[in-house]
Amino acid sequence: FDETTIKAKAAMTKFAAPHYGFDVDVDKINLDRYLAASPKAKPAPGAGAKVDVDVPVDLSGLKGLNADGKLAVGALQVQGLKLTEVKTQLRAAGGRADLAPHSAKLYEGTLAGALTLNASGNRIALKETLSNVAIGPLVKDAAGRDAVEGRGNIALDVTAAGATVNAMKKALAGTASVALRDGAVKGINLTEALRKTRAAFGSKSAQQQPSDTAQRTDFSELTASFVIKDGVARNDDLDVKAPVLRIGGAGDIDIGNSRLNYVAKATVV
Repeated sequence: FDETTIKAKAAMTKFAAPHYGFDVDVDKINLDRYLAASPKAKPAPGAGAKVDVDVPVDLSGLKGLNADGKLAVGALQVQGLKLTEVKTQLRAAGGRADLAPHSAKLYEGTLAGALTLNASGNRIALKETLSNVAIGPLVKDAAGRDAVEGRGNIALDVTAAGATVNAMKKALAGTASVALRDGAVKGINLTEALRKTRAAFGSKSAQQQPSDTAQRTDFSELTASFVIKDGVARNDDLDVKAPVLRIGGAGDIDIGNSRLNYVAKATVV
């Protein structure tokens, strides 16, 4: 259908308590073509813009599902992300479904991990490792922001539970880490800010240096780790190595409430 060709084998045994088996191979599919837009609430009389509705999450459909199978997708686009050679195995029983192991290639790197869905408590657990990924185009496709460049690794080990997406965000817990190399943070040029500060204090060499108008701070290495609790990711070990700077930082990223409280400190080396 559309641009997609699907080859599948399916089986069912134990008709009284059905057990399903499948082996599905998809050449390519763009799920963004079929995913409906997020529902919008009607504004109250006299109100302005529409307000996003909190999307419900209901895993009760897993109860009574018994299945084992394999899925392979040659090329997949979902939520803007583009993946190839997607492979996963599904095991479902007792109200729980495991999509593990799963793997894919994306943005010049690889992804590997495991996803568990549990109807008991409406819980989700995710372990994911992205290796040697080009982070710039990934962030641009996922979030629509051209904010960072670089290549490296990202690791996630998180859990969440709740009846809605917002409730899950506020219950998010676990750990995360990022390690990038040969990249840049866009939107701010700390080297240029340093030059202007030195010039303001009378440094002749800084006054004579040509101005760098590129709003980006290049780095050779960037590492950070996060501990996540109740939807708040805490970082205390930001370490950025730039040509003439070292940048450290600490603070909170409140995922549940979309707030950021963070201090970064730049030091001349």
